[in-house]
Amino acid sequence: MSKNIKSSHNTFKKKSKKTLYKQFDRSQKKVSPEEKESYLETLSKNLSLPGDMIAGAPIITTTGRCSLCIENYKGIIEYNSNVIKVQTKTGKICVEGNNLIIKYFTNDEMRVTGIVHSIKYC
Repeated sequence: MSKNIKSSHNTFKKKSKKTLYKQFDRSQKKVSPEEKESYLETLSKNLSLPGDMIAGAPIITTTGRCSLCIENYKGIIEYNSNVIKVQTKTGKICVEGNNLIIKYFTNDEMRVTGIVHSIKYC
């Protein structure tokens, strides 16, 4: 009663590789962040939606030179009293100044106080 059953999956895979498994080919060129960003920007313009909703663009709100709020960030890269570097979906943000302190942070927002000299996008 025990018959050996041989799977035909590998044979089928070899025969249909050009059609069925083409979508799983990993050698295709991946989209660069610049191309992806421009696509998302175009999509947000066509749908008349703010860029931060679709692309997850960072929002930086400054209050004078003493306080700023960064929204839509992914993580903190570097933090000391002179430099705060934050990773976002679209790149890095570097805040330089004196006596910089992160007052609070949540999963998507942070408040920085101190004397801000510059905000750079890296």
